[in-house]
Amino acid sequence: MTFVKICGLTRREDVERAVELGASALGFILVPGSPRRLSLEAAAELASAVPPPVCRVAVMMDPGPVEVLEVERCGAFDTIQFHGSEDPSLLSGRSLGTIKAFSVETGKDLEKTGRYGHAGLFLLDSRKKNLAAGEPFDHSLLAGKTFARPFLLAGGLGPENLPRALETVRPFGVDLNSGVESAPGVKDRDRMAAALAAVKQFDRSERRDQQ
Repeated sequence: MTFVKICGLTRREDVERAVELGASALGFILVPGSPRRLSLEAAAELASAVPPPVCRVAVMMDPGPVEVLEVERCGAFDTIQFHGSEDPSLLSGRSLGTIKAFSVETGKDLEKTGRYGHAGLFLLDSRKKNLAAGEPFDHSLLAGKTFARPFLLAGGLGPENLPRALETVRPFGVDLNSGVESAPGVKDRDRMAAALAAVKQFDRSERRDQQ
């Protein structure tokens, strides 16, 4: 089964819909300046209502050790996603799971993954031109590449481009954000449903091919 993370959640009704649709993980953004940014208190309140086994992810960018400890100690999250230029040592020995995100524009960006082999998962994102909407990076950069950890594919993915992205890249999972929104931080119920349906269709096709 392809792992599906829906990120940038800001509303309880969107959290409930994502859970209902079968998302594997939900992401709550704590990054200052993001149009989807929540305070730790607001994010923890939403995350606390998420039932297991759905993974609750706190998304941070270049946090300090104290900020990371605050997230760990609040008890509302299962995983921290590091989305900046964090020193690899910050991801080591954490009490929560870890995802290390990388902004990809050229093949050289993929070389940075070699420093973070102890992260739980990688996330390969586009190098966004603005904070409101992502766009896919050149997936051909991944051809023939192997990584130390399984990765989530991110960057402007939605119902229209998911089937091709899944067929081309075959990632461990996908991260959905702007591609399933009607506005930054406001998820579209129908687009979320269509995106999850596309993932499930891909998984069914894969199972048939393996029989």
